[in-house]
Amino acid sequence: MRKQRRSGELNMAIYHLSVKIISRSSGRSSTASAAYRAGQKIHDRRTGQFFDYTRKKEVSYRRIFTPPNAPQWMKDREQLWNAVEQSETRKDAQVAREIEVALPIELSPSQHIILLERFVHTQLTSRGMIADVVIHNKPGNPHAHILLNTREINITFDGFGKKNREWNSKEQLEGWREQWASHCNRRLSIASSKSRIDHRSLQDQGVDQIPTVHVGANCHAMDKRGITSKRKALNTLIQEKNMSNEKSKQLIASLKLEGEADPIQQEIVQAKKSKHLFLNPTDTKNSRKYREAIFARTYIPILLEIFASDCKGVDEIETEIGTCFQINLNGGGKIYDYGSQIKIASGTDEEIKVAIRLAVEKGWQGLHLTGSDEFRSEIFLQAVLSGAFRPEQITGYKPTKRDLEIISDYKPALKIANDTNIIKSYVVDKTDGSGAGGAGQVHLPRLKI
Repeated sequence: MRKQRRSGELNMAIYHLSVKIISRSSGRSSTASAAYRAGQKIHDRRTGQFFDYTRKKEVSYRRIFTPPNAPQWMKDREQLWNAVEQSETRKDAQVAREIEVALPIELSPSQHIILLERFVHTQLTSRGMIADVVIHNKPGNPHAHILLNTREINITFDGFGKKNREWNSKEQLEGWREQWASHCNRRLSIASSKSRIDHRSLQDQGVDQIPTVHVGANCHAMDKRGITSKRKALNTLIQEKNMSNEKSKQLIASLKLEGEADPIQQEIVQAKKSKHLFLNPTDTKNSRKYREAIFARTYIPILLEIFASDCKGVDEIETEIGTCFQINLNGGGKIYDYGSQIKIASGTDEEIKVAIRLAVEKGWQGLHLTGSDEFRSEIFLQAVLSGAFRPEQITGYKPTKRDLEIISDYKPALKIANDTNIIKSYVVDKTDGSGAGGAGQVHLPRLKI
């Protein structure tokens, strides 16, 4: 189901979550489905067929998530789905279940991955399911396919056991739909987007609009051949009707006196014009209004949820350079979140770990480091070795020979230990503190002590 955009306090992003059964009765197999979605080649040992979709170019991410009790071999796509096929004997067996979700275009590709991984961990693998996750990054239509097993893992026989009927219940489906909306909205809030999604129908939301119908891959293929499908033609008529209703509402709204507008909404509009994503210490007036209007009720709970196992509380405090959120860690450390900057109290391993994770949660595409050489070295190493950031995404620090040796030991694939040309290509010395660097002179947020 796809929700239409509507005017109001929040913009409605596209919502789509569908669940399908992969069944032999319809001539399908889990091996073929996994190969097609992942853009890989898989040999089906049951039938002897080879499914080769390596020419598929739209796959931007693929990963298999397993619960703690799963054997290591289940993380191999070909072994996993061949085992699933061999565990089924019926000609009409339901071999797999697929969840397809639309990814909000308001989020970046890295934020899409964080969104998916959190949803998978909390809703799927925590319930004993194996999730084969693939992102298809189509222009204007990024979406993900999540292929799931239907049988429980049997550790004794190193394979699969009985069917879990609860995974196929209507309550489970509704739970997934609601939780997907919740996870998306949490990510959109962290990314400072006003867009939100709602899993409910337009009627249940009280929205006076006609819902569009799902077009699907076959209709898109017809469109490429110059053939207009009935579904697409119907959607065009629905959109025209909804647009006409929307224009009427906007006309009525424009006739209202300006003084009757909600003062909080006026502040949001004015603050939004300043284009601050989070707080900005250089413009405390506008950023403070923006935070008070949008984040005061949501940002602290979000931080508490993200760092539930690492922190004992979050305080909103005033410092000499402006308002910030102080994250109080279990070990006594403190992180100061200024929105466009993250500061660390003393530089402990605990603080550095949480600070890097916070930068990733914010969707930062790079770091500009300030502080002592020892601190910047530690941040650089942890950020690179953890996989949170690549070396070329980190500026403000030139790694030493020791740093490069450590990276070479733990990440030999980077191949930077003895290649000075590569070192020069990603190290950008900063003298103005602007944080600008890289191919497009992108302004990077700062992480400092």
